[in-house]
Amino acid sequence: MRARRRNPFTPTFGHEPFAFAGREELIDDVIEGLANQPGDPNRATIFIGPRGSGKTVLLSIIAEEASEMGWVNAHATAHDGMLKLLMENLLENAEHLLPAKSTSDITSIQIGPLGLSREMYHETPSWQFRFGAVVKELNQKGIGVLFTIDEVDPACEELIEFISFYQMLVIQKRDVAMLLAGLPSKVSSLLIEDHVSFIRRAFQRRLRSIPDADIRDAILTTIEENGKEIEEDALDSAVEASQGFPYAMQLVGFGAWKYAGESACITSEHVEKGISRAAQEMEHSVILPTLRECSPREVEYLITMASQDGPCVTSDIARKMGISMTNASNIRRRLIDRGIIIDLKMGLVDYDMPIIKTYLRDHPAEWL
Repeated sequence: MRARRRNPFTPTFGHEPFAFAGREELIDDVIEGLANQPGDPNRATIFIGPRGSGKTVLLSIIAEEASEMGWVNAHATAHDGMLKLLMENLLENAEHLLPAKSTSDITSIQIGPLGLSREMYHETPSWQFRFGAVVKELNQKGIGVLFTIDEVDPACEELIEFISFYQMLVIQKRDVAMLLAGLPSKVSSLLIEDHVSFIRRAFQRRLRSIPDADIRDAILTTIEENGKEIEEDALDSAVEASQGFPYAMQLVGFGAWKYAGESACITSEHVEKGISRAAQEMEHSVILPTLRECSPREVEYLITMASQDGPCVTSDIARKMGISMTNASNIRRRLIDRGIIIDLKMGLVDYDMPIIKTYLRDHPAEWL
């Protein structure tokens, strides 16, 4: 029996895709920052984007490239226990570069036949001291340390403490870099924290929709380099359904490949089935969680926008909603902070997540 071809599309959390679409410049900027001396602004970068925009994958790819450059990476998510996990990950990845530590402690010393003894004890050093010592030891060997922290959450006290500690490493001119990634609303809340004002000077990289041309190249490359072909119309449909969203692209591709089975060519029928499957998954994993974080007024604003084609004028939305311009402007700002819409110019907005616009056009009654 002939072995079935492995599905090359990867619609799973943080899994590196076969072909990466549309984020090359962001990766190049950070890698260039690592190659430069301490002080390069790319060494403190925050990736900001909605669910499924590729934040975790970006961290993974950059960490892998940094490792090839000789850097050591320490990764964790911003939850309770973050500092412990970050240290464990750092020590594990630097194990081959650091001297072996003794696993036993001396508790007493006996001198002569009288058995004179003295109890010995060790004071546990602070986590800041332990991190600083490892970073210093690696730097002395000419090795930089890259910290990557995902799922940024200002409610995580350990994250706030670590950012303050990282600032001290920068002041000491250590060869370090820190990449953060999080949802727009979480990052916005973090940036107003008084205790981490330093992070406001970090480069903020918004993960916008990927151009259709890049989506097309990624889908086509993934399919052709894994032994199949795809009809031109089928490829057009897959690109359109992806709407510039990395996770949607992987879902559509995964479904199309699955329904093609052993066929050497992916047809429009296969893609349409893949699109239907992807729509259900996007609804549950991206669209509904995003909308549930919005207030009723914010959802109404989004529905009003979705009823129009193209960019919308804020004053028109305010008039249709029957609210003041001040209220409309406040709602607009919150939705921009959430990464759902984008401010094109004064008073003109459009969807930054077109996939939500499509959904609300099809389901307005469920949210009004």
